Amino acid sequence: MSLTWLSCLNLLAPARAASTTQLPSSAPPHGALYQISDGQHTLLLFGTIHVGAPDFYPLEPTLQQALADTPVLALELDPENAVAMQNAVQRYAVYPAGQHLLDQFDPALRQRTEAALRRFGMPAAKVQQMRPWMLAMVLSVQEYVRHGYRTDLAVDNHLAQTVRAHGGRIVELEGAQRQMSLFSQLTPAQQAQFLSDTLQELDDADLTRKLDRLVDAWRGADSAGFATALQEMQHDHSFTSRFAVDTLLRKRNPGLAAGIAELLREQDQAVAAIGILHLVGPDSVPVLLGKRGLQVRQLY
Repeated sequence: MSLTWLSCLNLLAPARAASTTQLPSSAPPHGALYQISDGQHTLLLFGTIHVGAPDFYPLEPTLQQALADTPVLALELDPENAVAMQNAVQRYAVYPAGQHLLDQFDPALRQRTEAALRRFGMPAAKVQQMRPWMLAMVLSVQEYVRHGYRTDLAVDNHLAQTVRAHGGRIVELEGAQRQMSLFSQLTPAQQAQFLSDTLQELDDADLTRKLDRLVDAWRGADSAGFATALQEMQHDHSFTSRFAVDTLLRKRNPGLAAGIAELLREQDQAVAAIGILHLVGPDSVPVLLGKRGLQVRQLY
């Protein structure tokens, strides 16, 4: 399930979130929410998904009130840090001058890539500088958009917008450089395989159900649904799913947990928000925080 990366990695968030209508305060829980405490300070840890829809909002009252009051929000990366994003893209996500994407592929992968570009109405000239993994992510986002989800309503963006509205501070647990550097370890052949796996999933007749199931689990704060999504990734032997589990989740979870623990030590009533699949499984961030001796309680 290569498209599941949108629940564990936030690389393509737009700089500005669209305004969202605040409906009555009886909004149901979405995602997952944990309370973390060291005995002196308390922090709320929320699980996000990096696309959105109008019915995602408003958020559940406990979280919405916490966002309105918190002095600091910690995200994987700040969606408004455009300079850092541009620098990371230039360093990790595009080819140097003179190298072109389609020239790197064998004829079969080139034909499949060109077919996908035509399907999404994307001229090849506009993606020729992208490395294969970056194109795979762009196509994944376009597939979510094609199914009615919106990047301008991504949950991380909404959280940042809410906190900035009252003068709160945004801190990055990782940043764009850190996230994109994870892909620099991929060989050219592995990057091509990453794209190939994504193209195969885009052609899956069952894709709509898979996308909706993951987003619906977030809509309904369905912990069992998140666990199922993670298990499916773990049992999928494609290169992209293995990379997502081993590198995008397990490798990052200790650093995310360390950043959240440090924020808790320094600041009371902070909020942290990371991709929902970082909150699932025996290697999850909540489990790692508990191993640090912190009190961890799931609110929903």
